[in-house]
Amino acid sequence: MKKKLLLAMAVLGAAAWQGANAIVLKANDNEFANVGLELQIWAQNDGKVTSNDHTSNNFSVNNARVYFSGEINPIVQFGADLDFADHDYSGLPADGTARAHQGTSYTRVSDAFINFKFMPEFQLMAGLFRDPVSRLSNTDEYTYVIPTGFGYGFDEVWGNITGDASGVLKRKLAVAGPHGSTHYIPEYLNGTNYALDNLLNPFTPITLGDDVQNANRDAGIAIWGNVADTMLKYYLFAANGAYDYQAGLNSEGNLKYGIRVEFTPTMLGYKNSSGFVDQDTFLGALNNLTIGLGYEQQKLDCSNTSSPVIKELCGGQTSSITPKYYDVDANWEQKFGTFVPQIQLGWAEKKDLMVGYNNSNVKSTGYYVQLAALYDQVVGIGKPGIAFRWENSKVDNANFLTLDGQSAKINRYGIFVNYYIAGEAAKMSLGADIVDPNGALKSVSLPNDNGNLKSFTDWTLALQTEF
Repeated sequence: MKKKLLLAMAVLGAAAWQGANAIVLKANDNEFANVGLELQIWAQNDGKVTSNDHTSNNFSVNNARVYFSGEINPIVQFGADLDFADHDYSGLPADGTARAHQGTSYTRVSDAFINFKFMPEFQLMAGLFRDPVSRLSNTDEYTYVIPTGFGYGFDEVWGNITGDASGVLKRKLAVAGPHGSTHYIPEYLNGTNYALDNLLNPFTPITLGDDVQNANRDAGIAIWGNVADTMLKYYLFAANGAYDYQAGLNSEGNLKYGIRVEFTPTMLGYKNSSGFVDQDTFLGALNNLTIGLGYEQQKLDCSNTSSPVIKELCGGQTSSITPKYYDVDANWEQKFGTFVPQIQLGWAEKKDLMVGYNNSNVKSTGYYVQLAALYDQVVGIGKPGIAFRWENSKVDNANFLTLDGQSAKINRYGIFVNYYIAGEAAKMSLGADIVDPNGALKSVSLPNDNGNLKSFTDWTLALQTEF
């Protein structure tokens, strides 16, 4: 077996399999592996997020990924994504902002799974993979028409509210003031990797994560498949979830459970992708009309009142609550000659995330509209495209700092011009993210002399290659 792999490497190791943008290591007709490299290089002008912040210019490696995928036989499949520069632990915010200038000092296994393809209609996957509850969380980020992705504006704003950049859960601590008065100061609950702003983010599922991309992944098991040539795609899954017992966020070992279905009217000539992961755009390769519905939940047991984090999540009560996530999304993309327009819509809501202001449960809601177009004709050395997206997100009943239950809303507008030199395998994107928090968020006095939140604009030049 080892000799066969070495022989395959010697014969095929220097040749790129252009159909899959990867090198193929082949042991026999049934046993092979694709190996490749994906890169995202960014140059950015980042705006002032807070009143005491400064604009900055940065060059960074947003993502450097080595990936593997293949088959042991027609039934047993595998895959892994090893990310080297997806996030920086020096305190910089999550996706959409600059990374460390010196590169990366760690490697993260973003995806690692084994899939048993008993038949197209019935497959079993286990490992670490994208949470399939929504199109957003189950989309390959290397297909984004707006490279800074979904939910970045929310995470950028809320990271300053929750203290997520320091890996802590922040709450208001009541202390006695002069003349019998009471005032509130931030209290930090250390010793947890709880990424609170990702949990509040309506564009990410109920998972733990250090940044937006990582919050779209979870470790678990999924039964999934395609019925009637992609007319119906379904997912049934169980995973660790955000309220994980080992992370100290649940009194019991309650798992997360979810379901998602996608319907594509193939009788009208439309098709959907047959793989587990969805795509943000098909670049005219197929006409797609897909409607998706998703739901997941995880019980939060509140009986361990000795844990300060569980006590805070449960508002001091001992009765359990069940956080839930709902998603509705739709995508339409169709080729008309050399013109390929796209419309993508979505709504998501997280309910009962924790006990918040005045004993009301915290919830978050998000909407988005994405419009994109591709001119499917070479102009110069590539094909031009344009994309616009509006995201609206809201958090209700939050009790952080001075919000006191006010509805905290964020509008984010992204517009990018794309230039596809070789499809997703070689492209350039240039555009702006405009993030506008509402008055309730702007009125919050941030700790550590950071002032107040502002509306801001980030400009990004993104280069991407896949091999």
